[in-house]
Amino acid sequence: MKMSYMVGFGSKYPTQLHHRGASIPSIQVHPAKVGCNEGYANWYPSSKSNPNIHEGAIVGGPDSSDQFSDLRSAYSHLEPTTYMNAAFVGSVAALVGESGADHCWQVPDLNGTTGAAEDV
Repeated sequence: MKMSYMVGFGSKYPTQLHHRGASIPSIQVHPAKVGCNEGYANWYPSSKSNPNIHEGAIVGGPDSSDQFSDLRSAYSHLEPTTYMNAAFVGSVAALVGESGADHCWQVPDLNGTTGAAEDV
């Protein structure tokens, strides 16, 4: 499939996260209040990509047959859950801590350049 299960990483990644904040337009675009029923009825069934990119979120990934459908309704494969993301963040934090680095890490931005981690 050649796709990343981390949103925003690589050229192909999930675009229909099962996540309310990612799947409903921001208040700048849609200033009216969005209640629970409106969010479900108007945006949940949409086949469009999420209007907000939940950058860095890790989703569940493929099923037991190594199949993956980028559909918001496939929540078990497209939810960015804390138990998946926390394990990744904890592991990376441990590696950074063990490296003994005493300088700021450089992280790529969306344009492919690097900036100081404190600026991100």
